[in-house]
Amino acid sequence: MNKTLNMLGLARRAGKLSGGYDVCVESIKNGSAELILTAADISEKTLKNLLYEAERCKTAVRKLNVSMEELGKACGLKAGIVSINDEGFAKRIVELIETEGSGSGKVDLAYDD
Repeated sequence: MNKTLNMLGLARRAGKLSGGYDVCVESIKNGSAELILTAADISEKTLKNLLYEAERCKTAVRKLNVSMEELGKACGLKAGIVSINDEGFAKRIVELIETEGSGSGKVDLAYDD
């Protein structure tokens, strides 16, 4: 899990990560979001609304096995949802999630190119 969270910090410093529901939905709609990550403890309503938007635009969503506090600390943001806006970072983060087992075991939406 540490490698995944470290990679999120790198993406943030590179300017390729944005956080918060509204910002992430805007990233999905304008096509800049390559991957959406959520904390394990976001509300069901928020997750449902996010999945609706992501499905419309074919954006992958992964639920991490971390709290909003842990996700926010790793990214330097106070958010339970983050958008990875770079294909390279997105691919590497998905690889780390799969190898570290840092996902919650549930992949909400995943699209392969």
